[in-house]
Amino acid sequence: MADTETLTKSRLDWVDADKGLSIILVVARHTAYGVAASLGHMPLVFGLISTLSMPYRMPLFFIVAGLFAANALKRPLREFLDKKLVHFAYFYFLWSAIQIGVKLALPGGNHEVGLKDLLLAPIEPFGVLWFIYALPLFFMAMRLLRNAPKPLVLGIALALYFARIDTGWTVPDEGALRFVFFVGGVYGAPYVFQIADWARANALRATLMGAITLLSVGVIALTELIGIRAIELLAGVAGSIGSVMLVSVAASKGLTSWLSYLGARSLYVFVAFFLPMAATRIVLVKLGLENGDLITFASVLLGVTLPLVAERLIKGTPLGFLFARPEFLKLVRAKPAARGKPALALVG
Repeated sequence: MADTETLTKSRLDWVDADKGLSIILVVARHTAYGVAASLGHMPLVFGLISTLSMPYRMPLFFIVAGLFAANALKRPLREFLDKKLVHFAYFYFLWSAIQIGVKLALPGGNHEVGLKDLLLAPIEPFGVLWFIYALPLFFMAMRLLRNAPKPLVLGIALALYFARIDTGWTVPDEGALRFVFFVGGVYGAPYVFQIADWARANALRATLMGAITLLSVGVIALTELIGIRAIELLAGVAGSIGSVMLVSVAASKGLTSWLSYLGARSLYVFVAFFLPMAATRIVLVKLGLENGDLITFASVLLGVTLPLVAERLIKGTPLGFLFARPEFLKLVRAKPAARGKPALALVG
């Protein structure tokens, strides 16, 4: 049994590693744009990384989020609501209040923030927290559609994607744009896992194919072709698959343990990276540093690592509620977390 568990863990490390990659790309993108607003120009290296990864950064996030959703959709309703609705709602509203409160207390950010943002939080996601807002909506939609024919659900998702909905309201706009990738993760999970298995068994070919795929997607991102909806969709899927191949190979070589560690704790980072990221950027700019890439690198590094450190430091203290939902807010009693495994994750 131990050998089987070890094999299973080894085979699935790439999933957490891809989660880690997606959160780093998200943090890097927001940091680079923040630095650009502060310095008046986009960081050269991180600006290029953000542009090249733009077609698949969010698709990868939602595809990975859907990989294990099929099992979740079959859970008893009370357990499903607890893990896929109440869970995300708690952290969304908590950290929306924290982020808005911090911006109100420390004015001078990149955009004006007021109490109206807090009042609108139930219907208009605040900042990057729209990810956490969207996930439970996607899970709920798939729960309702779980018995519907797959071609019908996929057709609905594609129709929403190609509809180019642009209301100015984040929920329908981003939801319509991203739902197809979540559906793709749910229905395409067996194929994604097969690709990952093939990549590990054919490391050299998978590395070449993955690298060529990401390079091709990056080139497309630099052209006007990315504005064509069908090409944008294909680039998102191709870039995500390329990332899966490369990360799977790296994981099989034991090169992604740090990335898997990060991915398994992605929600810690996701809800809290904004504070150390912004603080680092502001301090370095005020100190007169003008190298945008250096500022971005330092901001991303601290934005990713400090939430993990903070979680470890406050665990079991009165502040533990920041990263762990209190028992009295759970619909079902939580099972003890596996040894060494976090009880909180963003996707999966």
